[in-house]
Amino acid sequence: MLYIFDLDHTVIDSSHRQLTRADGSLDLDNWIENCTHEKIMQDRLLPLAASFKRFIKDPSKKTAICTARVLSKPDYEFLALHNMQPDYIMSRSIGDNRADDRMKFAKISRLLIQLKIPRARWRVAACIIDDNLSVLKMAENELKINALNAIDLNQKLQA
Repeated sequence: MLYIFDLDHTVIDSSHRQLTRADGSLDLDNWIENCTHEKIMQDRLLPLAASFKRFIKDPSKKTAICTARVLSKPDYEFLALHNMQPDYIMSRSIGDNRADDRMKFAKISRLLIQLKIPRARWRVAACIIDDNLSVLKMAENELKINALNAIDLNQKLQA
């Protein structure tokens, strides 16, 4: 089974670096400005990070990150520092302005095809854990893989 984890609001709390506009959207310019080494190293792990790390160590499971972030050197350092180095990492490319669900659809479907998993087996072969409702809906309805809401899981794990 391939477990695909998002980063922000799933295994990492980076909220100290985020500003939200009045319409609820992310202030991307502010986000980019706050992607410094110092601020990234202040990110905290969420409860799901423990599950992610256990899955990484389990040879019967494959793990992946699929994030809408453009990953930088400090992001990779943070992941290494916290022993969160999965089998596969998929992230946004610089200049890729697609909606998160469209970008993740392309990256995840490409990975499943590269792994030579027949399309008819994707649901039993892969599971995504994400906080973005449009990504979860896309995963269930278009990719036809299992999708778990990270917000709900982290709340249950904190209780």
